[in-house]
Amino acid sequence: MLSFGAVIVVSLALTGRAWASAPAVGTQAPGFELRSPEGNRLSLSAERGHVVVVNFFATWCPPCRAETPDLIAVEARYRARGVIFIGVDDREDGSLVTVFAKNKGIKYPLVLDRSGSVEEHYDVRAIPTTYVLDRDGTIRYAQVDELNSSVLSGAIDAVLAGAPIPQSAAAQKFHQTAADAVTKIQTDLQQAAATQAGATALTSAVTTGVKANKTLDALLSQPDATSIGYADANATRDTLDAALAQAYTQRAAIPGSTTQVSDQVEAALLRGSIASDAEQFGEALAQYQTAIKFAPKDTRGYDGASLAAYELKRYALAASIAAAEAQLVPNDPESWLAVASSQNSLKAYAKALAAERTALTLAAAAYAKDPTSKDAAYELGRVWLKTARTDLLAGHPGAARPLLEQAQAAAPGTIVAQQADEQYVALIPAQVAIDRTDATTAHGADAAPAKVFVLVRNTSKEQRTINLAATGLPPKWLVSFCYSTVCNPFKVSFALPAGGTKRIELLVAPLGATKGPWTMSVTASGAPTARVDLDANTAKAAITISAS
Repeated sequence: MLSFGAVIVVSLALTGRAWASAPAVGTQAPGFELRSPEGNRLSLSAERGHVVVVNFFATWCPPCRAETPDLIAVEARYRARGVIFIGVDDREDGSLVTVFAKNKGIKYPLVLDRSGSVEEHYDVRAIPTTYVLDRDGTIRYAQVDELNSSVLSGAIDAVLAGAPIPQSAAAQKFHQTAADAVTKIQTDLQQAAATQAGATALTSAVTTGVKANKTLDALLSQPDATSIGYADANATRDTLDAALAQAYTQRAAIPGSTTQVSDQVEAALLRGSIASDAEQFGEALAQYQTAIKFAPKDTRGYDGASLAAYELKRYALAASIAAAEAQLVPNDPESWLAVASSQNSLKAYAKALAAERTALTLAAAAYAKDPTSKDAAYELGRVWLKTARTDLLAGHPGAARPLLEQAQAAAPGTIVAQQADEQYVALIPAQVAIDRTDATTAHGADAAPAKVFVLVRNTSKEQRTINLAATGLPPKWLVSFCYSTVCNPFKVSFALPAGGTKRIELLVAPLGATKGPWTMSVTASGAPTARVDLDANTAKAAITISAS
């Protein structure tokens, strides 16, 4: 069953975004400049001269989490050969991404696509999505789906060598299976057209297409399936499905056919899927609505229609479709989680929480019936986690914390517990906070220094030593931390009582001529890090001020 914004579809998680065609292999990768959770600026163009791996991910995405150990291992293996890895997070809070990176041991840089603008340019519809760029910034490999280390290593090796990406045996078998089936279906369709009724030939065509799709599904479930390119696989399957849809349509047109309705449903579902893959969501919605019309109790039409409506940004329609599907399967917690997700898209958080309470009642009942069931425990934890996230969207972190604790307790040792734990830790207030003051911008003239002020707060319940440090300075620039009569360059330590505050002067000075006036500005919002943006003719940088 589909939900919105964080959809698990087989091994993919939908981002809920789609604008234009994704950049194709052989074209220039769209440039971007994003900041890390610590505020450091990273520009893709600055990595020219290196082979670059760009991985779009989110901490809530199970296949993203599953592939992370492989990404870490491959990055470590190729680092000495100048390969750069960049993780682009899907619109999550920086504190959560920081906790995730620390728990997983990620060493390569992660940046925050807070608005989704980079996803827009790359047309990331599902995550994980990974691109491998050559030294000129040209896309040489792209994959939508979980990657393993051998597949990714093979792609990087080919790019480093300037060689074509090899097609795996699994990919060859996938494409050949579909091609053989299409040829057989087309032969059957021609035979049906040459006879008066053609029922036998059309049934043969349908049987061939259905059997081929089952074989393709089996191939995609094998361990080496990550070597089958997602876009190529979709295009190949769409060709097969178009032929199969035609067979269903022609068989449905036979007078007195006993499979007329079911054939019309299957044809509409196939055409809806083909239109969705082409991002023709209006056509997809129409096809899925046709399927619903002929088979109002078949949830497949509702799944496709709700997703198409969401992609069209017709959120109210998507919500109504999700609600209708929940009435078909009212005892499935996932159907109510889909309702909740659609209501979150409308920012109708009270309705979303009401749907999640229904899901919780169902999941709790299933767990109480069999507390030894791992599936029941996982589902219960998942409902708690989803409900907590709705509270966070609604701006109620206090209400979310106990729900996250329940998620951890319900499904220990699972991905649900991991995500709940990371989200819980991310919500814990930092013991050291850096706040801005009224004056956040200062100007310097040539070699003259400039200064701004920040407030450093000890939010813990006991006195502690505060350590401030500056990183990311360009050459021949100096940052000093000044208070009272003390002024220390680069780092300083001082004691603060419980709840205490100290006003710190950030003195920035060039150690040479700047060829004109320059500016500095501070960004601080109560986190344990702050950012100082430096803009001079001779240097531009984002300096990170860290408190510990």
